[in-house]
Amino acid sequence: MEIHRKGDLTEAVVIAELMKRSVPVSIPFGDNERYDIVTETPDGGLLKLQIKTGWMADGTIAFHGTSQHTNATGNVYEEHSDDVDFFLVYCHELESMYLVREDEFQTRMSLRVEEPEQVKPSTNWPEEYEFDANWPPA
Repeated sequence: MEIHRKGDLTEAVVIAELMKRSVPVSIPFGDNERYDIVTETPDGGLLKLQIKTGWMADGTIAFHGTSQHTNATGNVYEEHSDDVDFFLVYCHELESMYLVREDEFQTRMSLRVEEPEQVKPSTNWPEEYEFDANWPPA
């Protein structure tokens, strides 16, 4: 599937999953904002979320924290820096959703699904980021 279509599918699935959980969702007009959706927390707070597609790679769910757009010179990749509150990552292979704070990584992150040969302190476990366990964020 073409990368932009996969991204559109991910956004549709995530919005449907949020609606199933009675999480209010607002979508900005146009595609010029640095965030994909705005959600409302139970206490009435608003959060800007960037939806990302996670993919399985070497026993992990990997995803990028950059946005891609095209201009006259080709593809341009931009990091998110304080312009979103969270990344909401959806992995189609596992049908799972993860909530990751924007400041937890820069351009790429992975969540270790399979047990590694050696556990390191820097290992990110998916249970720590599972959406249902972390909503609403503290």
